[in-house]
Amino acid sequence: MFRAALFFFMVLTIGECRQVQAAPEATQSAECASCHSAQHSDWLLSHHQQAMATPTRQTVLAPFEGESFSHLGNTTRFHRTNDQFMITTTDTDSGERTFPVSYVFGVYPLQQYLIPLSGGRLQAFTIAWDARPAAEQGQRWYHLSPDEAIAPDDPLHWTGLYQNWNNSCAECHSTNVEKNYQPLSDSYDTSFSEVSVGCEGCHGPAREHLLWAQGDQSSPPPAWPTDLNQRAAWQFTDGPIAQRASSNDNDQQIMVCARCHSRRSHLGDYEAGQALSQTHRLALIEAPLYYPDGQIRDEVFVHGSFIQSKMYQAGVTCTDCHNPHTGRTYASDNGLCASCHASQEFDTPAHHRHPQNSEGAQCVNCHMPATVYMGVDARRDHSMQIPRPDLSINTGSPNACTQCHQEMSNNQALEHLIEWDQLRRDDQTMRTLTMAKAWSGDLSAQPDLQQIITNAKQPDLWRASALSHLVLNSNQALDTMRYALADTDGLVRSTAVRTAADLPEGLRRQLLLELLGDSDLSVRLALAYSLADISLSALNTTQRAQLEGLFQEYRKISMRHADQPEQLVSLADFERRMGNRDEARIHYQKAISKNKQLLAAYINLADLDHAMGANQQAIEVLKEGLNAIPNQVDLAHALGLALIRDQRPAEALPWLKRAAEASNPRYQYVYAIALHDQQEPLQAIAVLQDLVSQWPNEEDALMALTHYLASLNRFAEAATWATKLTEIAPSNRQYARWQQQLSARARALQ
Repeated sequence: MFRAALFFFMVLTIGECRQVQAAPEATQSAECASCHSAQHSDWLLSHHQQAMATPTRQTVLAPFEGESFSHLGNTTRFHRTNDQFMITTTDTDSGERTFPVSYVFGVYPLQQYLIPLSGGRLQAFTIAWDARPAAEQGQRWYHLSPDEAIAPDDPLHWTGLYQNWNNSCAECHSTNVEKNYQPLSDSYDTSFSEVSVGCEGCHGPAREHLLWAQGDQSSPPPAWPTDLNQRAAWQFTDGPIAQRASSNDNDQQIMVCARCHSRRSHLGDYEAGQALSQTHRLALIEAPLYYPDGQIRDEVFVHGSFIQSKMYQAGVTCTDCHNPHTGRTYASDNGLCASCHASQEFDTPAHHRHPQNSEGAQCVNCHMPATVYMGVDARRDHSMQIPRPDLSINTGSPNACTQCHQEMSNNQALEHLIEWDQLRRDDQTMRTLTMAKAWSGDLSAQPDLQQIITNAKQPDLWRASALSHLVLNSNQALDTMRYALADTDGLVRSTAVRTAADLPEGLRRQLLLELLGDSDLSVRLALAYSLADISLSALNTTQRAQLEGLFQEYRKISMRHADQPEQLVSLADFERRMGNRDEARIHYQKAISKNKQLLAAYINLADLDHAMGANQQAIEVLKEGLNAIPNQVDLAHALGLALIRDQRPAEALPWLKRAAEASNPRYQYVYAIALHDQQEPLQAIAVLQDLVSQWPNEEDALMALTHYLASLNRFAEAATWATKLTEIAPSNRQYARWQQQLSARARALQ
């Protein structure tokens, strides 16, 4: 699989390293202990408190007694010099080197070690300590990529950006982190107020509260910036599932947790009490992050799956199940679920179909199956779905039945569900099948996508994800867009704004200008991008000032995260839309210099070169990309098209063929067209027949296939495919006439 990451390595000596300096102005967690001793004691046992620490014999779990670890040609030794923990490794670009350990990172089920490099960088070493008990195959060193030799110039090497603490890890492992990236020197001056996740990490600034507690308490305590005390009271009333007895009119607690327990990108600076969409952009339900039914696939953590769940829709919050200070669940067995789901109804063989008290009878093993990340870290899916082998058959999504009973096929599991009268057809069925179609480019998914978007009962994450696949080619689709632009959810609105980016300028002005004053940062940034190319002369004075302010805000935030090559690509795309092509080129090239495997940078830079009339330069960019990412089908397809534009079809065909070998209907279609243009109609027909056998509703392919067959006087075959066109587009009168004409000509030849 293509891995998008950054190679960045700097030769250094130990004396060049700078340690992270702690900011002095914030409140330390120890200062809270005198009044909140129970909570502080709980916190001391938590993974939050042990998220990061200075290395001591108490905090370092690994022996560091000279043990040696070999991995695919490299040898690493873990040892101590006096009181300093050291790592000596050949896994560098300059032979064996010795590095000090600056911090320990994490505690269970694995612990990593941070190594200082020049430019203020801290890097997470990719040989980790397995902290699990020896009985669980723990208490050992292991490599996070055990079967892959990762060279120093590889984007995922331990010296690269994706192992960089400042950019990727610091925000969620320490308190009040300021990344302080310096673009001109490509360096960091990162600071934090507390090395691990302390009280202020969740509660926000505590200084005013502390001063009140230490002084005159005759007045009420100052308000906290966020209300975290949202654990509910749940009561059984007239059914086996408890109902929330206390009101909950906001998501503040969940938003605080989501800041770190989610897959997201950075926007502005974090301030306690803000919604997630004010500071981060949540990842949508997309491959390869999720399966089509919304189950976790890649490392997406918890929030994205939880807000899909019926639990979230019913008002369940994080602390209904987890102690907020230890982070642990209140119970480790079915007793936790039984607090809201009556055990006499659900904790019985009649419900779970397994022997009582067996592993199969545990609620979490059916409804929250675990996926292992980082080699040893099993994390449970929080969408809390019902096992659906029928969806596995149709979409490839996993299900808990066959994940556990690996000897069983999905069809066999489905037969059991049918036998138990548990076959379902509900909103989840429709949205899963629709998303699977949308991912494959099947346009027949569009009406169902519109239903998902406009159905307020669907989770907002699903509605936003559906929006990202909406094709704006009909009045119904535009009405759906208008509905989404007025939505109360920031993620839905911002996705709608992004989806509208390529509409005609007049229509964009009509749809988007009224959102210029939107209070949500993610929406404003999306507006800046989608309106970057409109004529300012068409705006009134207020609108022009608002939009110019958004452009400044977009650039400012982009430069704050210019250490991320993906952000540089986004900034380049923005500058290109603004008409600043030279600026765009600089940002694309800088992104490539940071990450030589960043696909979008090559594709977009080549597209920019083509737009500037430098097609040969575009070809060279794409070839450079293929050298860095061999066999990348998107680059192969783009190179083939560039060669076609350069009137070099013979050179283009092998690249288009390579792209067509991937499971992509568009690439197969383009290859077929190129073959036909090169006087290879039979090969073109064969490619199209294979295409429509896999994607039977691809209109463009069906039209080309019908036309090519008719041109060879194969009218009966052509009429068959024309009939298919009338079935998928019954209102298209041209298809109907075409089918009638071809059928008549076929009969005339009989």
